[in-house]
Amino acid sequence: MKLTFSFLLVLFSVYGYAQHTLTVTVHDGATDEALPGASVQVEGSDRGGAADKTGNVILKDLPNGSLVLKASFVGYRDTVVTVNVPATQNLTIGLSALEEELEEIIVSSTRTNQHIEDLPLKVEVLGLEEMDEESTLVPGNVASILGDLAVITIQRTNPINGNDAIRMQGLDPQYTLVARDGLPLYGGFSGSLGVLSIPPLDLKQVEIIKGSVSTLYGGGAIAGMINILSKEPTAKPQRTLLFNYSTLKEKNLNTFFSGKINAKTGYTLFAGVNAKSAVDVNHDGYSEVPEHQNYTVHPRFFFDLSDKTKLNIGITSTIDNRKTGDMIAVKEGTNAQHPYLRTEKTFRNGLDAQYNHTFSEKHVFSFKTAISAFQRELTVPVRFVPGFSFKGTQYSSYSEASDRRQLGKHTLVTGVNLITESFRKTASDSVPFTNYDYVTLGAFVQDDWQVTEKFTIETGLRLDHHNINGYFPLPRIALFYKPSEKLSLRLASGAGYKAPNVLSLVDPNPTLINNGANVKSEHSVGINADINYNTTWFDEVEVSLNQAFYYGRITNPLRVITDTLNRTSFMENQNYTVTTLGTDSYVQATYKNWELYLGYNHTEALQDYNSGTNPMPFNPKDKFSTTLAYAVAGKWRTGIEGSYMANQYVYTSQYYYNSQTIYPSTRVPNYWFWAAMIERKLPFGSIILNVENMFDARQAKFEKLVEGSTTLPTFKPVWGPLDGRVFNLSVKVNL
Repeated sequence: MKLTFSFLLVLFSVYGYAQHTLTVTVHDGATDEALPGASVQVEGSDRGGAADKTGNVILKDLPNGSLVLKASFVGYRDTVVTVNVPATQNLTIGLSALEEELEEIIVSSTRTNQHIEDLPLKVEVLGLEEMDEESTLVPGNVASILGDLAVITIQRTNPINGNDAIRMQGLDPQYTLVARDGLPLYGGFSGSLGVLSIPPLDLKQVEIIKGSVSTLYGGGAIAGMINILSKEPTAKPQRTLLFNYSTLKEKNLNTFFSGKINAKTGYTLFAGVNAKSAVDVNHDGYSEVPEHQNYTVHPRFFFDLSDKTKLNIGITSTIDNRKTGDMIAVKEGTNAQHPYLRTEKTFRNGLDAQYNHTFSEKHVFSFKTAISAFQRELTVPVRFVPGFSFKGTQYSSYSEASDRRQLGKHTLVTGVNLITESFRKTASDSVPFTNYDYVTLGAFVQDDWQVTEKFTIETGLRLDHHNINGYFPLPRIALFYKPSEKLSLRLASGAGYKAPNVLSLVDPNPTLINNGANVKSEHSVGINADINYNTTWFDEVEVSLNQAFYYGRITNPLRVITDTLNRTSFMENQNYTVTTLGTDSYVQATYKNWELYLGYNHTEALQDYNSGTNPMPFNPKDKFSTTLAYAVAGKWRTGIEGSYMANQYVYTSQYYYNSQTIYPSTRVPNYWFWAAMIERKLPFGSIILNVENMFDARQAKFEKLVEGSTTLPTFKPVWGPLDGRVFNLSVKVNL
């Protein structure tokens, strides 16, 4: 009898050991909103589940004792809690949204994914708040927000084509590397077309590195690098519609959606349409604003393959059509008296993937790759001299594998990358330009040595091999000293190069005899330094001051030689050096609901000949920028911003120059550019009224943009605004 009773006790105890049930409710820690699909896992076991529509997860057959639970959800920080079973039968876990950490900005373009305040290399970041604001101010592109920074100048490449390019530190646009999500595919034939047309509604942040960073990403990053980062799924599903209309006959419809497909899969989707009618702002018979249609779709998918492995896949497709020139030709078609009609059609398709595996907090492996096909067709009628048609496709790819390890006081990043670029011209067109294939294989190593808590040394070395131009060793060193929480100092120097490519020109008009196969690569060396100081005045005014200095020197600079009809004839290295020397200063202050930015940039960019120097064209030696904003949380926001461009030069003769003749530069007038906005926030979203160029600064007020007859017009170089005063009204709807 005793034996039977003992057996029953054991049996019931085993049964009781595994019969406990725990109900876990997962919600947003800030709003108490339930998080359907959130995952709860008992660590060290296979027990777990996903939350239902009320945020509840029921865990059954739990053993007695102390258990460790891990709750996770896309867009939130993982939370680990310890519970005692069976004492606890109901548990509530509040998750914190990752977006609450945006004030601690993480920079990805330096490869170490550090906080911005601890980087040895100076990086300016335009964050999610700035992107959201810009998406309603100028929804069609990011050119406006980049141009607000004193160190960047946005240049219109042609008085009628409506395309913009970036200048940094006074240098030509081809010396600034532009990447999206760390993938630099905007070069060569596609370099100046569509880069700045990326809508800000699709963006999380923009990272701007000043000075040579070719050691990080290879050739072309001589003046600096701009890394444009796409949005990722956030804690809550996001559904945004944006409508915009401007007095310049521009219409925008942009949409952005993001959310969860299941517990381990998320997505984002951007789709947008931008349409413009041709506008003759100056009433000179030519369209400063082209007839323009742009269609973009950008879906991305995010997979949590495991707790340590992430995979992102994205697709980008953009169609861009432009028609510009003589207004009669644009509206009615060409005729004998009005033959100038320039049409441009581009089609960009891209596929990218990024894979990350975290072995531990100190060891991360990453692989990213992208392929892109860019088709472009440019046509000027044959009856216009020199009429031509140029059509081709550029195929590009970028692949990189990198490994980041923390070894004591050292953070070591090693990697290899492969860059390919192939151009194929349509055989039937009239341009004598040959196809090409470029392949660049690179290897790099970077070491961040935390010498002390206050002092860091970052060293790097890259070795690239270009299939045409050979080997390029690129060393770099950066020093970072932070004696206190308020003060930090940086000093960096690095080498760079730019392989010859005529199609990397701002606005190619190629009738090239050769592709520059006999010319040498450009080489550069740069030095950057800055001092940062952050403080609080009177316990209410937060102030940040930055003073930067930079120097760069380019040898073997390439120039494209043109004939008397402004056609590209050939490329050659010039017998001079390009030198840029400057300072960049800014102060930011915040007081209650007020924000103030003051920035000043002075750049001496010179072409140094044996017989003297010549200022680099399209470089305002002095640029002053300011922004003043006032906001009432959840109700109103208003602001005004201005930029002053001074001491800018252009070539005296843009149409004919060669290596034997030095044409002096001519100074152009200084001007102010002002903008203002007001936003009313409403329960469904917001309404914004914005005005760009409120005082109507225009180059056409100082000179004619087009000269010659309607059958043979010639166009002046663009150094100032063309569009005049523009009002736009935007409505953002959050569904």
